[in-house]
Amino acid sequence: MIDQTDRKILNILSKDAKASLKWIGNECNMSPTAVHLRLKKLEEQKIITGSKSVIDTYKLGYQTQSFIGIYFNKANIYKTVSQSLLEIEEVVECNYTTGNFSLLVKVICRDNKHLTEVLSNKIQTIDGVARTETFICLEQTFTREIEF
Repeated sequence: MIDQTDRKILNILSKDAKASLKWIGNECNMSPTAVHLRLKKLEEQKIITGSKSVIDTYKLGYQTQSFIGIYFNKANIYKTVSQSLLEIEEVVECNYTTGNFSLLVKVICRDNKHLTEVLSNKIQTIDGVARTETFICLEQTFTREIEF
C-alpha cells in the first residue's frame, strides 16, 4: 500500500503534474532519486496512470459545456452505448449512474447550435438511447482533485 509520503507526492502531482522531482523532494524531505523510485512504484501499482495538461477549451472557441442524462430503452446495453459515446469527440466524460437516467455524460461544444447537432445527429441516434435530458453549464465554479 501507500504511506503518508506517497500521499503527499500524489497531492503535489494532482495540483501540478509538471512539478519537478527536486521540488517534490524538497517538499517531502527526500532526494529527487528517492522521489523517482516512489513514482515508479506508484506507476507499477497503477495508482498513477498518466499525467495531463489542463486546457481552457473556452479560449479555443468551445463555449458550451453541458451534462446530458441518457435514458436507455432496454436493459443491459451500458457497454455498447458507452462504446458508441466514446466515438463522439465532443463527449469528454461518461459515467454510469443510479437514479433516473443510466448514463451522465459531459459534452463540450462550440455553441448551442453545435450542441443541438451533437444531440440530434450523434447521441440520440445511438441504438438503445430512449431519450436525453440536457443541463447546460452556465459557469464552472471550480474543479479539483481529492486530497489523499
